[in-house]
Amino acid sequence: MNGAISPLAHETRTTNRSPLPHPTPVPFPVERALPSLLLLVAALPSALLLYLAFFPVAWGFLGWVALVPFLLLVRGGTANVARYATAYVVGLLFYLPVLQWISVADPRMVWAWFGLTGYCALYFPLALLFIRFIDQKTRLPLVLSVPVAWTALEFFRSTFCTGFGWYQVGHTQHDYLPIIQIADLAGVYGVTFLVVAGNALLAESLCAQGWFRRAILGPVALPRYSASSLLVQALGVVVALLATLGYGYWRLADDDYQPGPRVALIQGNLDQRLRNSQQEGAGKEVQFHYESLSLLSGSKEYHPDLIVWPETSYPWAWEVDSDGGLSADNFKDAQKFTAASRTNILLGLNVFQEKEDAKYWRYNSAVLLSPNGVPAGRYDKIHRVVFGEYIPLVDWIPLMNKLSPYDFEYSIHSGEGHPRFAMDEPAGEQRRFTFGVVICYEDTDPDMARPYGGGDGQRPADFLLNTSNDGWFDGSSEHEQHLAICRFRAIECRRSVLRSVNMGVSAVIDGNGRVLQPELLGVAHPPPEVEMSEEKCPRVWDVSPQGGGKRSLPVSQWHEFKKVQGVLLATVPLDNRTSFYAVWGDWLPWVCWLLLAPVVAVMAWRMVAGVGRLTARFAFTIRKPVAASVPMV
Repeated sequence: MNGAISPLAHETRTTNRSPLPHPTPVPFPVERALPSLLLLVAALPSALLLYLAFFPVAWGFLGWVALVPFLLLVRGGTANVARYATAYVVGLLFYLPVLQWISVADPRMVWAWFGLTGYCALYFPLALLFIRFIDQKTRLPLVLSVPVAWTALEFFRSTFCTGFGWYQVGHTQHDYLPIIQIADLAGVYGVTFLVVAGNALLAESLCAQGWFRRAILGPVALPRYSASSLLVQALGVVVALLATLGYGYWRLADDDYQPGPRVALIQGNLDQRLRNSQQEGAGKEVQFHYESLSLLSGSKEYHPDLIVWPETSYPWAWEVDSDGGLSADNFKDAQKFTAASRTNILLGLNVFQEKEDAKYWRYNSAVLLSPNGVPAGRYDKIHRVVFGEYIPLVDWIPLMNKLSPYDFEYSIHSGEGHPRFAMDEPAGEQRRFTFGVVICYEDTDPDMARPYGGGDGQRPADFLLNTSNDGWFDGSSEHEQHLAICRFRAIECRRSVLRSVNMGVSAVIDGNGRVLQPELLGVAHPPPEVEMSEEKCPRVWDVSPQGGGKRSLPVSQWHEFKKVQGVLLATVPLDNRTSFYAVWGDWLPWVCWLLLAPVVAVMAWRMVAGVGRLTARFAFTIRKPVAASVPMV
């Protein structure tokens, strides 16, 4: 039989075999499960700490520790599914409350709030993935790997698909002027890099403690660095911080500003629902509101060289034919606005530009009117707001329309170029002042302001204007956070930025990022026949060497300038310094991405290889039963 087993023997063995005993289940040790659970719970406070570091609370000092709990997920022992799910939950718990102001704009924007929250939260597990890969494959400490990965991803989030540059870690430091002066070297990303490095050092120090590893990280976590190595890392971060502070105090002392033109910034206080209203008379009410403030600011008592209206505050269509000519109604309005004050006026409006095919393209624009009422320049907004000014991917995904605050086609075209506006010479001046304009959230995008600081190869503008309509958000924390972000644009370009904002906060920011303290000059009471409470009467503030001077407006008082109509008068502090960042741009995040390139390449290769293996296995599974059904020949 050549050792073969007979069929009878096989049958006997099969029928007489006694059943195998069932294995006794072994309970999972509680002492092994507890550290894993504690690790996941310990990571969640990062969401709360990050929320508290931004407005409405604005405890910016928490930015130095906010990421420490999250970074425990890098070394802690737990299943990867739980690890990355927890990282995503941290992102959701942070962005959901901090972005709540988006839903204030319109009930339909609730879905945009949820959608943006879900998208931004993805960067937390993605950052964790990059950091863990570097941590496992190299001996690099967290004080290098974490800021490199975090800075690179913040830059990507701020630029991808027009970007969303809000709530960067560096923004938490907006009120610590000595620290944020390095923005003129590396932008806000330099501040982010430093603050995240501080978080990483604290996390690395915790991981080095034996009691902490046993209690939170679990038995798989082993010490990575000796005490001397940790000391070297700490010295590196401390030296970087001291160098930052030294550079910051040096820059703050170098603020010999020259007085520039006199500017009147109009701050309306109109709810967006009125501005969107199709009811008869709504447009006239909007025009009367801003025209009254314009007349107040242009009075001989204040004699400004330039009056600035907020974004889209002119309620009617500004029609321009293919040759650049104005419609009769628009020309009449231009003449009327400048007739009383006889000064330059910058209008915020919607331009309808006729094209060769007899169609009109719509732009969100700023138009400068000279004292004789003739248009002297125009800037069309380049960086459009997602869902507010265009709907992404709507041609492929019609459902995206549900995230829009409008039920009609409202998209605007993107402008081109960064023109300098030249004001007519104020009386007694020997030069013409130039300024650049950024509209609405363009002041949250460094690339929109950099050209005016010399980044486009031209002579830098004398100062920048930001016209915005924050009436969408009705007194929420969006107002303060918007102003906080704008401070970085002033430092990055070393140019004063003046903000004219519907519903506030209008402000004057000098070249060091200081929000200047305004002085209340008085309250403008209407004629006796017009009934208006004292609270609703327009205020007139002044920022000048005779007014606020170089004193900062405390952050705790910013809310007092929201939802108040008035005029902010300012003598522009001219800053003639140059900026490395304005010329060289985002070199730091690009260096971070260059360092991450091998990591991304290896991870992409592994992903492709994994998909290939799954495809091959699936194909084999499909072919096997087919092959078995083919008759043998």
